[in-house]
This record gives sequence, structure tokens and C-alpha cells, in this order.
Amino acid sequence: MRWRFGAAVLAGLFGGALVVWGAGEAWDTDPLGSAAGAGEGSGSLAGSLGAVVLAGSAVVAVTRAVGRRLAGLLVAVAGAVTVYVAAVADGGWSAWRVLVLAGGVLAVCGGVPAAARGHRWPSMSQRYDAPSARDESHESDPWRALDRGEDPTL
Repeated sequence: MRWRFGAAVLAGLFGGALVVWGAGEAWDTDPLGSAAGAGEGSGSLAGSLGAVVLAGSAVVAVTRAVGRRLAGLLVAVAGAVTVYVAAVADGGWSAWRVLVLAGGVLAVCGGVPAAARGHRWPSMSQRYDAPSARDESHESDPWRALDRGEDPTL
């Protein structure tokens, strides 16, 4: 079960990195031979979606239950839109465009399992949560009794 969690997070992070990297490069050339500028048109949208995938994958790694499922859904949708943008963009197919397409597919492969089964995966420790957020059912703890000024030996 733990390997699925790691695989989904890594797929999302790696896919998002590929999308951001590929979207920053020129995808095609115009008939006059000059390269279309990086960050124009479909590339800038794909780059923004790649940033959403990266952030969403990080959120999947640190949240629990419902938050993890929502973040996984966000990653899957952003990955699917990235695949669509890369598939229907004008111009010829270049290595950068294929890289963006592959990154979008990886994002979908990471987001769908997180959305479907993320609530069952292990979560981060509650050690560093705020004291008010923790379960305060430690009434029988002798150290807490001493903190309250009670003598636990009586």
C-alpha cells in the first residue's frame, strides 16, 4: 500500500516537472523558419498546468483523507487538460511537445489513484500538529497530571 502512495506522488511530481520543462521551450517553427517563442500560446497554458500539477502532488504528499482525494482529483484534471492542450496545439510535433504530453499522462497516472484510494494511504505523523488539533484524551498520563499541578501518586 505504501509503494502506491510513493508511486502516485512521484508520478505527479515527475509529470509536473516534465510539463514545466517542455512548456518552456519552443514547440514548433513557423513557415519562415523562426522558432515560436517559448511561453506563447499553448506552451504558457501547459506551463501553468504543470505548476498546478507540481503543487497538487506536494499537497497529496502532506494531507490526509479528503484533502488528499481533492488534491489527487486536481492533479488528474490538470494532467488531463495538459494532455488535451498538447494534443490539439497548432504546429508540428516536436520533442518538447511530446515531453509535455508524456508529463500530462504521468500526472493523470499519479492523480487518479490519489483521488480514488488516497484516503486509505498512510499520512504524516501528528507529532507537529498544534496542541489544540491533537486528541486531548491523555487524562491518565502522569506527566500531564504534574503539569496541571496534581499529584499522580495519591
